[in-house]
Amino acid sequence: MGLLDLFKPQPKMPMIQSILPAAAVQEILRGRLPILNTNKIFLKSGEQCHYIDKAIYEKKTVRKRYVRRNSGYSAPGLFKGTRVNFGRGRTDQVDNVTYQTLRGILYITNRRIIFQGDQEGFDVKADDLVAITPYSNCVELQTSKMHYKIFVPDGNVTQAVLQLIQ
Repeated sequence: MGLLDLFKPQPKMPMIQSILPAAAVQEILRGRLPILNTNKIFLKSGEQCHYIDKAIYEKKTVRKRYVRRNSGYSAPGLFKGTRVNFGRGRTDQVDNVTYQTLRGILYITNRRIIFQGDQEGFDVKADDLVAITPYSNCVELQTSKMHYKIFVPDGNVTQAVLQLIQ
C-alpha cells in the first residue's frame, strides 16, 4: 500500500442492524440452538428455524464477451461483383465481472439455509455445505456447485449456528 492509496476512496462494507433477539444470540454462543417462530417461510415436517437475521447477498455475475479484431484490406476481384480479402483477424475473450447486492433475510433451519430477498433468493440444504468462512460482518458459504457471500451483522454467530446443526 503506497501513499497515494490513502487518498483513493475505499469500498464501504455494508453495516446491517440485527433483528435476532439478544437472548437467542446468547443461547447460540452457549452452544444451544434456540427455536424461533416464523410465518414467512414454509417449514417442512420436523424442521425448526434457529436463526433469523437481516442479510445482504453479494451475487457475482461473469459474462464472457468476444472481441473481434480484423486487420487487412480487400481488392476488387477478377469478375464483376467479387472481392478478394487479404489479412487476418483475432478474437479475444473478455470477462465482464459485475457484483449485485441483494437485501433480504437469512433463515437457518436444522435442514436448510434460506435467503429470502426482494428480487431473488436461494435455498441450500445444510448437508450440501462443503465449507464456511466467517468474518466479523460476513460469512462465505461454499457448496459443490456455488459460492455465496452473505453480509450479516455477526458472521461468527452464523457460523456457530451452522456448526451446531452439523
